[in-house]
Amino acid sequence: MNLQSYLENLRAKPDHIKKRYAFWSSLSFTAVVFAFWISSFSSWGSEASQNVAKTVDKVGTPAQSMIAGVGSFFVDIKDMIFGAKKIRYTSIEVVPGK
Repeated sequence: MNLQSYLENLRAKPDHIKKRYAFWSSLSFTAVVFAFWISSFSSWGSEASQNVAKTVDKVGTPAQSMIAGVGSFFVDIKDMIFGAKKIRYTSIEVVPGK
């Protein structure tokens, strides 16, 4: 069943059924937005506040402050979507066993 036929089927239903679908759809969307909002608080740890403090010390004018804030917002969004920062090892040391 494709989306167009599903919507046509929904349009043919009585008003009280359409209102029920609208209510549950909006509630589900709101729950997803709320979940993302709640998960954003977990990224506000001590490391994040230290990074913000360092950035504030470096910034001089209000325009630079706004640009730094937008930049950190996009970094936070990227970390939320793609996960935590990954560690890459550039060399491997092999030690013989005892």
